[in-house]
Amino acid sequence: MMHSLIQLSIAVLLLPLLSFVVLIFFNRRLPRGGDFVGVGLLGTTLAIALYIFWTVIVQHYDPAFRLAWDFTWLDFGNVPGVGPLQVKMGIVIDNLAAIMLAMVSLISFLVHLYSTGYMKGEMYYGRFFAYLGIFTFSMFGIVLSDNLFSIYIFWELVGLSSYLLIGFYFHKDSAADAQKKAFLTNRVGDIGMWLGILILYSQFHTFGYQEIFNHIKNGDFHMSQAWLTAAGILLFMGCVGKSAQFPLHVWLPDAMEGPTPVSALIHAATMVAAGVYFVARIFVLLTPDALHVIAFIGAFTAFMAATIAITQFDIKRVLAYSTVSQLGYMVLGLGVGSYSAALFHLLTHAFFKACLFLGSGAIIHAMHHEQDMRWMGGLYKKMPWTFVTFSIATLALAGLPLTSGFLSKDAILAGSLGFAQAEGGGIYYLVPVFGFGAAVLTAFYMGRQIWMVFFGENRTHLKPKSAHSMDDHDDGDVDHIHDAAHGGHDHHPVHEVAWNMRLPLVVLATLSVFIVFSPDPLDGGKGWFMHLVQTPATVVSVAEMAHEGAQLHAPEAGKLLAEAHTDTQHVEAATSREAEGQHGPVFADPRQAEIAHMTHANHYTAIKLSSIMVVIGIGMALIVYVFRIIDPDKTAQAIRPLYLYSFNKWYWDEIYDATIIKGSILISKILAWFDTNIVDGLVNGVATIFRKFAFFNGGVDKYVVDGLVNFTAFTVQTTGAVFRKIQTGKVQTYLVMVVFAVLGWFALYFAHLVK
Repeated sequence: MMHSLIQLSIAVLLLPLLSFVVLIFFNRRLPRGGDFVGVGLLGTTLAIALYIFWTVIVQHYDPAFRLAWDFTWLDFGNVPGVGPLQVKMGIVIDNLAAIMLAMVSLISFLVHLYSTGYMKGEMYYGRFFAYLGIFTFSMFGIVLSDNLFSIYIFWELVGLSSYLLIGFYFHKDSAADAQKKAFLTNRVGDIGMWLGILILYSQFHTFGYQEIFNHIKNGDFHMSQAWLTAAGILLFMGCVGKSAQFPLHVWLPDAMEGPTPVSALIHAATMVAAGVYFVARIFVLLTPDALHVIAFIGAFTAFMAATIAITQFDIKRVLAYSTVSQLGYMVLGLGVGSYSAALFHLLTHAFFKACLFLGSGAIIHAMHHEQDMRWMGGLYKKMPWTFVTFSIATLALAGLPLTSGFLSKDAILAGSLGFAQAEGGGIYYLVPVFGFGAAVLTAFYMGRQIWMVFFGENRTHLKPKSAHSMDDHDDGDVDHIHDAAHGGHDHHPVHEVAWNMRLPLVVLATLSVFIVFSPDPLDGGKGWFMHLVQTPATVVSVAEMAHEGAQLHAPEAGKLLAEAHTDTQHVEAATSREAEGQHGPVFADPRQAEIAHMTHANHYTAIKLSSIMVVIGIGMALIVYVFRIIDPDKTAQAIRPLYLYSFNKWYWDEIYDATIIKGSILISKILAWFDTNIVDGLVNGVATIFRKFAFFNGGVDKYVVDGLVNFTAFTVQTTGAVFRKIQTGKVQTYLVMVVFAVLGWFALYFAHLVK
């Protein structure tokens, strides 16, 4: 059975790749662009993934389940100073992988099905499904990879896939710019990630997760804690890029230029979650300092993105910043040690956020590609299915009781309180403050979105003609919605979407209800996920703990474990053992156990505070947008600097443009000037000197050396010509010349005598 699970997981990995290969080459020759190939193969993939989920999660139900298989991909032989150098590729199936396979395959299948309606009539319809296939293949590769090298390969393939999908409407400048922005921004994070991988390889001479963890567990390494911290933070940079965390978050909102199904698949449920999943995979080797960095970045990102979402009008852009904020929650959860809660939120968020994006796509589709919420309103009567499913997902995102989002987000918030208290308070309280602050803002901006889209009167006729916006499907022309104020008439009234777009909404909304994950609507720890995905013990520096006298004997470790196990996070701390015959003793992590204990103690406190925050947020939305006690336009004018700061996204794009981009351009210009005037000048100067020297040398050669040779030749030639005239070969001539010579001699002689 275990061998068959490996084979089935390989099938799950390869079927989307088969979909890509078939559709990228043959989509124009197949009926309907071959969409049935993508939907059919992903349906098969979903069935296999659900079977793996049933086998691993339901039948065996073992928190420690793990199944791995690998093969040697590259063998470089015995490398001096390194030893045998091999690069392996393999897969690992554990509880988390089984859950992720089911989640990714389900959402990918639903997006494929949804796209048969939303993308109908597109010029590159078949190519779109091919791109969905290569993306899904890449995401499955990340989920199943058992080592850092292979996950990096699939990591880059996901980047390529997102590049293709974000820029699907490549004829639009905005889409082309967005795909380049996403690709380049992610490369910044990926460079850091690769450096972190190289640091670990230089120490452990392996890319395998389990091998690295075993080395660390046994103390079989010589890396200082500072280097281990640096490696962890560099690896986390991959998450910062892929999961859109500050300061690399700027690409995700612009990625909404891709078709709306892409937003649901990549930017809500799977690709952006890959960063969180990767941090979970390397969680064991993260030091306390690295986790502190992760916690603060996640908390700040959650709050910052929420402050931006409250002023946006594009329906997808609101959800995009919401995604950044919710990813911040997940990263925050990992940073504070709430490992299970963070991954639980990854799962629940995938379903309700995919529902929201597909719901927004249904609205955009029904509104003839209008995306500005200011020109919507009154849609709950015309789109009842979309309204109900969108509302359920909204409540889950806001974190209301009886929803899945309440279970997972409150577990993270409880962890943030436990973290702050365990670390001694002070600046660490910023983490829960940002977390609860984001909860208030989330409830507010989602309440605002629900009201602007579904309630009040329809405002389409109020839209100025000049305000017509571009959309997913336009290449520069205005919307198809006519402006009634300019004498137009809407020939295409708003209506509910077809079943192939409605069914995914119903499925995803159902998965946003608490009962799917836990029988207790107030405690996700009593559900199946938190039991199966338990928090592993993180790295503790052996040298540091020994120096501080922190080594724990078995009874002490057992006491900590007993306290920690009552927490919903189910922290697993290792007991100590003697160091004989080993490189070092194993220690329980008292910090982790204390955080778990404090988290459990703050469970109901977090529920109360979170509920209050949600009530405040929804209440403010009602006061501002329903009862109009506070006029939003007048308020925006009264606090215009703050409003513009939020509306313009904290000016991060402008800041990056003024510093990094223009700074890079300035540096490139300086380097170009230096190259032209200094480097090239030096080279050209040397060349000029040698050219003049060569010219002089050429003159000497031409006029002196060659002149002497030529003069000698001329002399010989002239002399030869003269003597040739004299030496005729006739005896008479020679006699005459002798007579003249004698006469000449006598003449000279007598002239001398006369003197």
